[in-house]
Amino acid sequence: MKDSRTGPLAWFAGHHVASNLLMIFILLSGALSLMRMKIEVFPELDTDMVTVSVPYRGASPAEVEEGVCIRVEEAIASVEGIKRIRAVASEGHRHRARRARGGRRRPQGPR
Repeated sequence: MKDSRTGPLAWFAGHHVASNLLMIFILLSGALSLMRMKIEVFPELDTDMVTVSVPYRGASPAEVEEGVCIRVEEAIASVEGIKRIRAVASEGHRHRARRARGGRRRPQGPR
């Protein structure tokens, strides 16, 4: 009777040396790839929005606006790539968000 099993699995089952060599090749390829893989503790991320929050205890919203919001906005006004600046002043706290133009890296400026 003729053996009716054909295909790659049947071939590897009949050729043990070839299957072991293939396994060694796959393991070595994986080990080499693992050693060459770039691993970062803190990967570089591109974001298009930066949020800054500044606590100003005991200050009224007007004092926060004058003492923090306006000064920070003036400091980043010259930074290239800023699309929109939004500032919110409340009692004892100030919040500002800036958004970069689409597709550009986050602009570097005052923090």
